[in-house]
Amino acid sequence: MNNVFGYIDDRSDSLFSEQPLCEVDALVFAWLSYFEIEKLDNLGLDCRNLTLSQVVEKAEQSLGEFRRPDKLAKLISTMTGAWMLKQVSDKARFKDVRIGDYRTVTDHENGIQFSATSYVLDNGIEVVSFRGTDTSVAGWKEDCMTTFSRTIPSQDMALDFVNAREASHPIIIAGHSKGGNLAIYAASECRAELVPVITDIYNYDGPGFCYDIGTTANFNAIRDRIHSYVPGSSVFGMLMKHMDDYVVVSSMNAGIMQHYAFYWKIEGRSFVLQKGRNMSSRSMDAAFNQWLDEFSFEERKAFVETVFTIIEESGVKYFDEFTSIGFARMREVFSKMRKLDPQKKKMIRTFFGKLMRASEKEMISSAAGFFGKVKGTVATKVQGMLPKWQHH
Repeated sequence: MNNVFGYIDDRSDSLFSEQPLCEVDALVFAWLSYFEIEKLDNLGLDCRNLTLSQVVEKAEQSLGEFRRPDKLAKLISTMTGAWMLKQVSDKARFKDVRIGDYRTVTDHENGIQFSATSYVLDNGIEVVSFRGTDTSVAGWKEDCMTTFSRTIPSQDMALDFVNAREASHPIIIAGHSKGGNLAIYAASECRAELVPVITDIYNYDGPGFCYDIGTTANFNAIRDRIHSYVPGSSVFGMLMKHMDDYVVVSSMNAGIMQHYAFYWKIEGRSFVLQKGRNMSSRSMDAAFNQWLDEFSFEERKAFVETVFTIIEESGVKYFDEFTSIGFARMREVFSKMRKLDPQKKKMIRTFFGKLMRASEKEMISSAAGFFGKVKGTVATKVQGMLPKWQHH
């Protein structure tokens, strides 16, 4: 049984013209979008029409050798994107895939975090991949905007990026986390000429919408082309209103860390599936939806804007900076939180209260699963020993 890196090592001899793109290949491209190609662009290196092998060569010359992150499932997914790119850059299946186009926008002032890259395969298919949320405050603020806004800036940019594609060849759209949301949104709203050539939309644990996506221009036409995957303990993929047409993937990891698809189980060219979501996922889903139901769109908007204004005033632009801003500034952030008006305090207390209760259920579920495995292992060993005892 493999994870995605094992798949890359074992299944990368054939070209896409010989063996068509599968659900695991699409995940590879979804994660490749986490590579910060914009860093090369900022150095004056235009990566358009370069092969993935050439991109790695130029990147390592300019940015230093790519190294395996200490923890693959860290929040800093851009590091894992670079490592994924390194792994595919010498494989026959991927190394000659060319960069078609790309665009990245990080606007801290207006709360925008967006990145898209398109890849041209040897069989002429173009894969459009949208990056999920990184560690930027802007990215998380934009995610929270989905609780009260029909569209967010990244969705508009995703639509523009897809609409800029030509309708002369097949197009596949993919994304992980927020990227999956952008993939579905762009395909459901794109210009009519593109609808016939969009063959598949891959959504890997991407959140839903605060409205019925079925009301969009193209949804009925593309619905059967949408492939949604969530892990057993999915949290992000269950947020907001989402399609129920998803499959549940078994993961080597546990809890919320299953969001990182490196550890999704793979056999051959397919994911290993399980019957349904874990109790923890269902509990988290119910808790979040109950929280949303208690407050209006206007209340949610006021809450999100207030909380993120406090964070932004601290000078922090990336959440991993909290470890270095110092105790005094951290204390200032929490002090401002304590001074919020009663309604916003209630929203915080209610949210974290429901989250804690759901987390308790997750811990109980995980513990039950662990001890169940231990019990099963012990029982198997005892049964294996019984014939020996009986023989003596």
